[in-house]
Amino acid sequence: MKSVKSKQRLNEMRTPARSKQNLAQDRDPVQVYCRLRPMQRESDVSCMKIISPTTLLLTPPATALSYRNEGSKTMKYTFKEIFPPEASQQEVFDKVSLPLVEGLIKGKNGLLFTYGVTGSGKTFTMTGEPQNCGILPRCLNIIFKTINDFQAHKYVFKPDKMNMFDIQNEAEAMLERQQELHKFKTGKKNNSNPDLAMASTDITKVEGINEDNQYAVFVTYVEIYNNSVFDLLEDGPPISRNLPVKIIREDAAHNMYVHGVTEIEIKSAEDAFDAFYLGLKRKRMAHTTLNAESSRSHSVFTIRLVQAPVDEMGEAVIQNKKFLNISQLSLVDLAGSERTNRTKNTGQRLREAGNINKSLMTLRTCLEALRENQINGANNMVPYRESKITHLFKNFFEGEGQVRMIVCANPRAEDYDETLQVMRFAEMAAEVEVAKPQVIDVATTIGLMSGRRKANRLFTTARDNMARPEAKDLDLDLGLVYSLGPDFPSLELNSSQAAHIIKELMAHLEMRISRRETLKRSKAVKDERLRSALLDLEKESLEVRSENSSLRGQLAASERRIRALEERLTATENASLTHQRKLAEMTEYTSSLKRDLQEKEYLLNQNKFEKEKQKKILERKYNHKIAAEQEKAKEINTEKERLRNAVEEKENCLRKVKEALNVDMADRGDNFDYPRSTTEIGAQTSHFTPGSTPRALPAHLLTPFSSAPQSRDTPTSRRGVAVANPRHRRSLSADGRGWVEHAPNKLVPMGTVMKPSMTNSKIVNKLTTVKDIANSKTSKYCLISQEQDTDGELETKLYKGDVVPTCGGGAQVIFNDVEMLKQFSPTRESQRLSSNSCARHSGKRRDTASSPPQTPSNTSKKQRVDDE
Repeated sequence: MKSVKSKQRLNEMRTPARSKQNLAQDRDPVQVYCRLRPMQRESDVSCMKIISPTTLLLTPPATALSYRNEGSKTMKYTFKEIFPPEASQQEVFDKVSLPLVEGLIKGKNGLLFTYGVTGSGKTFTMTGEPQNCGILPRCLNIIFKTINDFQAHKYVFKPDKMNMFDIQNEAEAMLERQQELHKFKTGKKNNSNPDLAMASTDITKVEGINEDNQYAVFVTYVEIYNNSVFDLLEDGPPISRNLPVKIIREDAAHNMYVHGVTEIEIKSAEDAFDAFYLGLKRKRMAHTTLNAESSRSHSVFTIRLVQAPVDEMGEAVIQNKKFLNISQLSLVDLAGSERTNRTKNTGQRLREAGNINKSLMTLRTCLEALRENQINGANNMVPYRESKITHLFKNFFEGEGQVRMIVCANPRAEDYDETLQVMRFAEMAAEVEVAKPQVIDVATTIGLMSGRRKANRLFTTARDNMARPEAKDLDLDLGLVYSLGPDFPSLELNSSQAAHIIKELMAHLEMRISRRETLKRSKAVKDERLRSALLDLEKESLEVRSENSSLRGQLAASERRIRALEERLTATENASLTHQRKLAEMTEYTSSLKRDLQEKEYLLNQNKFEKEKQKKILERKYNHKIAAEQEKAKEINTEKERLRNAVEEKENCLRKVKEALNVDMADRGDNFDYPRSTTEIGAQTSHFTPGSTPRALPAHLLTPFSSAPQSRDTPTSRRGVAVANPRHRRSLSADGRGWVEHAPNKLVPMGTVMKPSMTNSKIVNKLTTVKDIANSKTSKYCLISQEQDTDGELETKLYKGDVVPTCGGGAQVIFNDVEMLKQFSPTRESQRLSSNSCARHSGKRRDTASSPPQTPSNTSKKQRVDDE
């Protein structure tokens, strides 16, 4: 990074406060520029105003967090220069980056980074867009435009993986170039973006280049993502992001560098665009609320220029590493600072934003510590190692070089709070000073004269021209061709021999005149020969040009044919690969279908087996059921036969009784007609159905039959014995004591036959005070609830209990009975029962009608069902 003469000085220098020599050097402050982004929408309100080319006025809007602070209503910030929204990319490059490129070619280090909130135009300033390049493409183009004629052959300078370079001779470099040609195919795809390339008319050269040096350009491209360093130019797929983490080390000259980073030697701006665009595709970008394509990492594109003097002959590079001069220019695109409550980031985006803000805060802390050390002469430790971005550029702030910053700002009022912090950081960074770089010309220290390379080039050109076959016929005198003779004799006219001397002088002059005439004639002859030779050469040149043009046409046709064949070959190979891939996919698909078919066949066979098994089981059950039905039918027929016999016997008995009664009544003159059989009795009572209340039956049906005849004197009661229905039982609630009925507001009327009747009752919907229960008139409590059962019928429950006074003057309820009332629909009961079952139930109810009524048991829980 530094020249050899400055290595000893760097070995002694650790921090600016520790080095007395560093304090004695001239220092320049960090130059901070400001560039404003144009407004995106016409409705946006601006909070910035440019007062002068170096002063910016910042006014807080009403929506800002610091609006209430009256002391900071309007603030002025001063920069090296402010670029308005209409400033062009070329103007920004000329003012900011061109001096850094000039210093790089002269052997000085430079650092340029863009700083600002998300969406403020940092990446646009650094990279640009198609047809409007940014700083980085313009730097590459102007560097190669300047050193194009003085570049060393590839692999003459070779990185030693320790931040330095080795010098190889031409034979070793040529051997590595041949190995590279065998290693890589000529049809390698170009990863560059052609829109980033600039036209040669837009590029100017940098003046002051040392023509006696040979140059080589090396580039690296790294990103710092989540405080980890990744190499974007490492070998692998173009869009691969699974890159290993690199570490930062210190070389022998105490310069920080990324260990194991890929350093590519480039010979043209196109090669540099290849490397840059490859890394750009691997760079981590994501969509956020503030920016559609937001950088989620800090990217560092470093250009290292290696230069070494040529030997005294002006041809080869001096094979000595001590004479190397290595300078670098680092272009840093910092990720944007942002607030989480505005971006609404979550998950991975939130973690990235936290690491970005932490690294930017570390950069600010380091600059504040440097400023404190420089102003107060303190020796406080600068926390470079807390962040990778500050650790990597430690040498720029402690050593020598040029540091420049472009603060990108969005003048929208919505971004005021973030922009305010950026302005404060820029104001603080402008107060940090960096030592001026010192450049020493190594060639002058070892006694090499300037201009040796140009003189060697002219001599080589003349020698090559003399060695051409066309120049063999030329009569060239390499001696003193144009000498007019010896020098003039000494002139001493004071002696007596002055006349003799004058005669000798006249003879000498005549001889020189004749010699001159001879030389003129010789020159005329040689001019004629040269003219004829030039004419011949011109004819041969025309012939060669015509032949060359025809050969070029043939070569172009051959190249087009070869290119067409290569395209066809590539298309055929792609089609073949596509067909192979489709064949593999179809084969895999066929095998999967076969597996599915086998599985389905297996399941089908298993289901078929299960169905057969189930069919056999059902057949056995059906056969057993048929046999059971047949047995049951036989039993029913037998029972019918028995009942028929019993009925016949009863009819015979009744017939005899009837005959006896008729005889007796005939004797008394009474014509009462009794039913002739039990069938008639059943017909008379057939109107009674289950679920209905029996109405008034004939008296002779309610009187039990007796085989003994009655006497005439005994009066016969036609009403008979009273019927007792066990379903109709009076509720135990009607006991005459004071009741409290706790019922809901909307109670459906029960309307049941045996609805409980509670005398002396008090109905309440809500117990508000203790006096509702705890009084002398209340001794019973009933809680009533209504709900629907699973069959949709209305069900009423009455929870009854005794009210017992307590020691504290209150009362407690002890529940001892539950009464449930249900209402069934008559239509549902009639649909459910058939006529036979109705007759059967009627007979049962007739039989139970004569039985005594059941007395309800005195239990804690009772269930009573009333049918209507």
